[in-house]
Amino acid sequence: GAMPPRAGRGAMPPRACVAADGEGERVARGSDPRVEPEFLLRAVPGDEMVRTIASNGQVTCKVVVASGLVAGCCSMFKTSPVASAALGRALVCALLLASGKKDRETVNIEFRGDGPLKSVVAVANGVGEVRGYVGDPNVALPPNAEGKLDVGRGVGAGILAVIRNHPFWKQPYTGLVPIKSGEVAEDIAQYLADSEQTPSALGAGVFVNIDGGVDVAGGFLLEMLPDCEEATIQLVERNLKNLEKTPSQLLQAGYSGAQILEMLMRDLEPMQLTSTAPRYACQCGRDRLYRAIALIKLDELEDLLEKEGQVEAICEFCGRTYHLSPQEALRAHAEARTS
Repeated sequence: GAMPPRAGRGAMPPRACVAADGEGERVARGSDPRVEPEFLLRAVPGDEMVRTIASNGQVTCKVVVASGLVAGCCSMFKTSPVASAALGRALVCALLLASGKKDRETVNIEFRGDGPLKSVVAVANGVGEVRGYVGDPNVALPPNAEGKLDVGRGVGAGILAVIRNHPFWKQPYTGLVPIKSGEVAEDIAQYLADSEQTPSALGAGVFVNIDGGVDVAGGFLLEMLPDCEEATIQLVERNLKNLEKTPSQLLQAGYSGAQILEMLMRDLEPMQLTSTAPRYACQCGRDRLYRAIALIKLDELEDLLEKEGQVEAICEFCGRTYHLSPQEALRAHAEARTS
């Protein structure tokens, strides 16, 4: 899903924007632009991802607590409550889908809806790094019939794309399904059932407080493996019913990832837990920008440089701004064409 940069102001690096080299500078966001927000540099204490498998090998369970990274991301993008909920849920789901995969395997979740949020994107890899953005972070909507944030209306109708990729694969695996509810987790569970033939239970929640900040964010994913017996499925269903709380209610009540996992895996004899610290990791850098420049036609690039005197690009995932002088831009273009 890489897009060539748009000509004119604010040309964007490709969407597939992947380790920050610290080259970009931050646009003033009310604080000193040279100071990198803490959550972009390392995992936020308290964020955790735990996973296990039942001793009979029939069901896997993953739980992610991502309150810190989701709060950091939403405060960076200054998202409205409904945008925070949509983006937070997508970040949580991407982490859950990528967890346990090969390190460099990526999962890209993209809601392309006709709602006011426009698009909701989250990309995660096997080491628990995630990044994302929402098309319009400022959307304000009245609550839905249940009095909750109306993420479904924000997303709207359209297509959910899930793209799995790895540097060594010849081509990415792309699954496309129609958006059913737009509430994010339900749609991704539907995708897993339809496109990957994996019956699963997926929950993702974000609690936005009265001041618009994110208090908690997290979720869980139970996946029934092939040859899963009826008795195992019944235990899973019973455990889900006995939860009686949403992921965000469990986190607000102070449950840890391991405790939630224990409740979901009761009587399924879970094997030893694997635990990692997820983090928000943007992977933009000048190299990526050079590759993006190569996608522009030379005459369009010359045109842009004549009008603007430079190339300015803003990373959609972290807001860093990159400036290239005409010499640097033309050199990058020429080098990419000859290599």
